[in-house]
Amino acid sequence: FDDAVPRLRFLFRRARRGMTVPNPRILNIGIGNGWLERRCLEAGWRVEALDPNERAVETLRQAGVAARTGRITALPQEPKSLDVVFCSEVLEHLDDDELEKGLAEIGRTLKPGGRLIGTVPYREDLSAGMVVCPECGIRFHRWGHRQSFDRGKIEQLFDDAGLVICRLGPRAFADYAVPSLPAITKHLLRMPLARLGSQLIYANLYFEATHQPSKLPG
Repeated sequence: FDDAVPRLRFLFRRARRGMTVPNPRILNIGIGNGWLERRCLEAGWRVEALDPNERAVETLRQAGVAARTGRITALPQEPKSLDVVFCSEVLEHLDDDELEKGLAEIGRTLKPGGRLIGTVPYREDLSAGMVVCPECGIRFHRWGHRQSFDRGKIEQLFDDAGLVICRLGPRAFADYAVPSLPAITKHLLRMPLARLGSQLIYANLYFEATHQPSKLPG
């Protein structure tokens, strides 16, 4: 998960830039290495985390984070209680029903005007990631991905969930802390390729949305 730090650092900065309350309540769905939760704690935010992996949850609990075992389809937080929900590299692991329920749960728990901030892989060719188990012959995606996303798909899903998109676009996350000029140059070259949706690099689709209850059907 260490390669995720540039992406998580970007998400934290985006959340901090738009923060309008002094002591926000934050939820991160999908723990990873815990970098994002620890950074939110350092900022003085009330941070919670949710993940199906009990080991990851327990590690964060020991660090002082209110982490729980669970899934995006049944968030334990009460309605209209969260200022920001982070959901980065999670949605691609869900089937269609889980995706619909998960986004509805995020909408339910966000305060009016609260923000969803996250990423998914951009225009991923799922077939390229398929492998075969040598023991049983079952085909599966090597990272457990079940969805591929582009702008149009995110726009439709978020609109159905009452989420109004503020920012949406492909990008690559550069690690500017690397020590050498060639490495920095390589990272910078990835940015325009990501915006073009090139399959030569791993690009992400970044999204930021607010919850508007009035957009929900019915």
